[in-house]
Amino acid sequence: MDELGIEELRLRPAKLRVQQAQLLNERAWSSGLSVFALVCLNSLIQVFIAAPLQIAIWFAAATLMIGVTLLLPWGFRKTGINAGNARSYLAWHTTISFITGLVWGLGAARLTDPSAEISIFTTSMMILGITLGGISPQSAYRRSYVALATSVMLPYAAFLLFWAEWPMSAIGGGVLLGYAFFLSSSARVEAATKDALAVKSNQQLVAELKRQRDELQKISEDKTRFLAATSHDLAQPLHAQGFFVAAMKEQLTDPVHLDLLAKIESSWRGIGNLLDGLVDVSRLDAGAIIPDFREVEIASLAIKVFDEYSAAASEKKIEMRSQVLPAHVRTDPILIGRVLRNLISNAVKFTEPGGHIVLTVAPEEGQRVLISIEDSGCGIAIDQHEAIFDEYVQLGNRERNREKGLGLGLSIVRRLTALLNIDLTLKSTRGVGTTFFLKMDKTSGSDGRDEETSKQSSASGSSIGNLSVVIVDDEDAIRTGMSTLLSGWGAQVYSAASGDDLIELLNHIDFLPDVLVVDQRLKAGETGLEVIEKLRDEVNEEVPVVLMTGDISLEEKIRKMGGIHFLQKPVEPNALRELLSLISNA
Repeated sequence: MDELGIEELRLRPAKLRVQQAQLLNERAWSSGLSVFALVCLNSLIQVFIAAPLQIAIWFAAATLMIGVTLLLPWGFRKTGINAGNARSYLAWHTTISFITGLVWGLGAARLTDPSAEISIFTTSMMILGITLGGISPQSAYRRSYVALATSVMLPYAAFLLFWAEWPMSAIGGGVLLGYAFFLSSSARVEAATKDALAVKSNQQLVAELKRQRDELQKISEDKTRFLAATSHDLAQPLHAQGFFVAAMKEQLTDPVHLDLLAKIESSWRGIGNLLDGLVDVSRLDAGAIIPDFREVEIASLAIKVFDEYSAAASEKKIEMRSQVLPAHVRTDPILIGRVLRNLISNAVKFTEPGGHIVLTVAPEEGQRVLISIEDSGCGIAIDQHEAIFDEYVQLGNRERNREKGLGLGLSIVRRLTALLNIDLTLKSTRGVGTTFFLKMDKTSGSDGRDEETSKQSSASGSSIGNLSVVIVDDEDAIRTGMSTLLSGWGAQVYSAASGDDLIELLNHIDFLPDVLVVDQRLKAGETGLEVIEKLRDEVNEEVPVVLMTGDISLEEKIRKMGGIHFLQKPVEPNALRELLSLISNA
């Protein structure tokens, strides 16, 4: 409460009225019983001072008003106190309090003998007692208390001032001082009560927000667990299809057949991209992606990614231009590559034939590097500049063409740039085009000048014909597809269905393979990581391993283990070939 401040806890008037009325309603019976006990006590005392008939009339009138006070909650029992009737409840409560006060004040004056000191002291104590006692139960709504105190004390004070003889008439002045003190006290009590109500309301709000947060967090965790559990099963058939398609492409020569296969491959790649997008968003939200920062010559990497889309741009007759200057940054080459691919892919998708796409990489003054990707596409309206980064938003895909994805690309870009500490902005005009800007911190380039990019570039053009590869997968179709493809690339290929099969195979061939390609989820609960440990325990060497999995929760664990390369299912055959080439050149 100290941190928030009282002012921030104030309730809105309508909500405050409801809570005040509810509090008065809750206190009605306890307050009524307390006042009735006071009425009985005062009546017993007055027996020795006033006439019995007067006492009986006053007792009946006071008891009647207590009954009326208790009837008020009964009148609201069906609807309860709510925003619609709280004002009415408070108005009735104030009116009843005023009439009750008149019964006490005028009744006390009627019972008092102004010539008898004991009578004045007795009724004065009665008046002060009832007024003081009303502060607490009626503190929830001060207007009601003011009505009670005013109608009790002022008539009685006036009676003493005008009818009692000096010095007893001075007690009338004391009653007025008591009246002023009680009103001041009631103001402080009401303020404290309002603050207590506000704190209680905020505590309830915080509790509700916490419940909703926990519920949303559970939903998010359930979604992550669902994707982690099912991504393997979703990716597995696509994984096998990709290797069969790649193997067929190596063997077909008929242009008609190759054209059909290209359409099949395009459809396969589209489905794979949809699955990748869903899994990537889940991995990012779950914090499963940890950047591996290193020195990168960003211009070379950007040109390499840019060139990947030259064929697709050529088919649409889109001009691809680049203006790059050498620049070194410290980033994760894989993740920044994903950012660039998403942005360039979007530019190709939404640029009409005859348009252009321009890539620029340029060091800026100071310690910054600017990357821009400009297209002459349809552009984005200014009021949609933020919306395009939301999940499943596709401004130019009302027909929901799945070849254009699910609308996750820019959402992933925003998450990745935040993860990599990259400033992401855009400039776009409807009907003119769009430019995305990436600003990154520049480094000196002293620790290897694009070591990662140069390795990948040399690997992509090298042969894997000198590699011996062992495939460990429990599905015959995948082993067959991968074996056919890798054999076509010139590798010496062996396969096993489990860790025990692998050890038996190694004993049979009597040499260590250059690379182990293993699936994470195998039969009988066995995992690829267990197979790797079994192999290393058996041979006491770290054989390079390519682990393929659809489980989004393993990447960080795999990063911490030496000699293991990670490929997410469904695996692109070209990505596997590039990785094997990299291992071959290591």
